[in-house]
Parts: sequence; C-alpha cells; structure tokens
Amino acid sequence: MGLTKLVKNRISSEWKDIFNHNVEQLERKQEENQTSHKATNERIDNLVLASGGDSPNEVIDARTNNQGDIFDTLKARIDAGENLTSEELKDMNETLTNQREEITQLSGVIKELYSGEGSNVNLYVHAGRGNDTTADGTEEKPFKTIQAAVDGIPFLAPSNFSVHVAPGVYLEDVMIIGIIAKSITIIATNNSVTDAQAQETGVYVRSIGFDNCNSYCAVRGFTQTDPQNGPGYFVSFAGGNYGALENCRGTKNTKNIDSYVFAVWNNALGNMYGCYIDNQNTVINALYASNVRFGGTNRGKDNNVVAHSIGSIIYTNPTDVVKGKTQEAKEYGGQVFSS
Repeated sequence: MGLTKLVKNRISSEWKDIFNHNVEQLERKQEENQTSHKATNERIDNLVLASGGDSPNEVIDARTNNQGDIFDTLKARIDAGENLTSEELKDMNETLTNQREEITQLSGVIKELYSGEGSNVNLYVHAGRGNDTTADGTEEKPFKTIQAAVDGIPFLAPSNFSVHVAPGVYLEDVMIIGIIAKSITIIATNNSVTDAQAQETGVYVRSIGFDNCNSYCAVRGFTQTDPQNGPGYFVSFAGGNYGALENCRGTKNTKNIDSYVFAVWNNALGNMYGCYIDNQNTVINALYASNVRFGGTNRGKDNNVVAHSIGSIIYTNPTDVVKGKTQEAKEYGGQVFSS
C-alpha cells in the first residue's frame, strides 16, 4: 500500500514540506518491513519441514547435530546423541580403570624404589607371561620387555637395582640412560645354572646399552641375537660408569658387519670375564680414556679383532685365550697390556 503526498498548494509550503518528509519516512519503513518479512518467510520456509505423509512438522535446526549432520527425525538425532554419549562414557570408564591400575602400579613401584638407602630392588621380566601395562615388577606380575622394566627405575635413587630376565627372546635395543643409583644389574634368571662358554644361555637379547649412568652397571647371563638389526654392539658402557660383563655368549657371525663390536667401553671403567666370543668383527673396544680388564676367563676363536684400544688401556692375561686374526689393535696412544 502506497501513501500519497500532498501536492496542492492550499496549505502553506512549510506544512507541506513537513508532511511530505513524514510520508517519505513511512515509505522507507514500509520497505524495510517488507524486506524483513521476506527474509523471515524464507527462513521459515527453510526451517519447517513440509507437512504430509508420516513425517511431522519439525524444525531442521532441531534435527541437526553439532557436526552439521541432519537426521530424518528429531528422535533419531536425540537417540544418536544418547548412544554416542553412552559409548563415550564407556570409553571414559575404561580409560579411568586403566589409569587407576597404572597409578596403582606406579605407586607400588615408586614406594619400592624409594624404600631407603642401600635397599635392594628386584624387577622381573618375562617374555611369555609379562605385561608392560599391568606389571608391577614382581615375579607374579612381571614386565614383558626389559626396556619397560628399566624405564621404571628412577633417575636418582640410592638403591641396588636388579632386573631379572626370564629365558626367552628379547628383540630389543635396551637403553639405560642417565640413572644415578648404587648399582644396576641386568641378569638372566638362570645365570647361576648356565655356562655361556659351554652352551647358549637361553636368554637372548639384541643389545643392552648404558649411557651416562653414575652407577655400577652389570650384564650377566645373556646370549647375542639378531646383531644385523642392532646398533652395532651387543653390550655398551658409555659415559663414566663402571661396566661389568659376565657369563655372556656371542657366536652370531658379525665379521661382515662394519664396525660391529661385541662389547664396548667408551669413557668408562670395567671388566669382562667368563664370556664366550666367536666369529665377531671385534670382541672388545675401549674408547677415549677407558680402562678395561679383559679377563683370562674369557674364551673364543675365529674373530677378526680381539682387543681394540683407542686412546685407552686394556689389560689382558693373555689375549690369546680369545683368538682372532688380529689379537691387538691400538690407535691414538691406546695400549693393550698382557700379563
């Protein structure tokens, strides 16, 4: 509906101007209302589902979830949300249960680890029945992997830690890094009844490495396995610790693996005894101010290099108890002293 302006001059021109101005204002408001009504009608057309059939009139917004998915009916969207919430609550409850078990496990381990100065802490590993998630380190609930067991050792603790590893195959490159403790010993559970010089120990590991541990560190009762996929050594002691290697066996042929060393001491002190080493590229390597005793109780043959000293000292008595193509190799002032 349009408004007619006053165009005749029967009334004063001032009054006419005011009147016409008011009419123009009304016309603009009318146009704005028409535009608003049009937008509102389009919004209603978009929101309201056409009636008819079995579907009730529903607002599309009410049938749309927060992901923008539109459901056929409002009930379908509500049911889907409730089902999703139930699944989420189930998952959350399972997560909380697992976390409670892990916290209980961790609390038990921490309590044992910090039980006092000079205490003996025993952690157990079993490849067959161990479980790294639920383990508490006891014989009844052992770890599955050696790495998980040593990861449970705190960085600073005044205790003697022994990780007891049951017979089995552990295709691991175990790393013990930066731990300050009285001692850390990785030992096969059958170490006392096996002789690595006579037979394989039955406890196989790819590699074990100690790095910057201010501790007495020891590895006892293991047999070398899978060296081609390892880090280039069987056992390594690096960074100022004391490392002892006892009753271990290495017979996998590593002669063609460049730079492979059965046992490495790098800026460390140590001792190697009671081991059997055969077909190795290098048996023992002492690097950078290391001081190592290569005991006369070791045995072996058919190695490329037996004792390799690089800026270090190796004491042997004598080296030919373990035979190789090269008995002694010395670089950068390294020495091999044989009694």
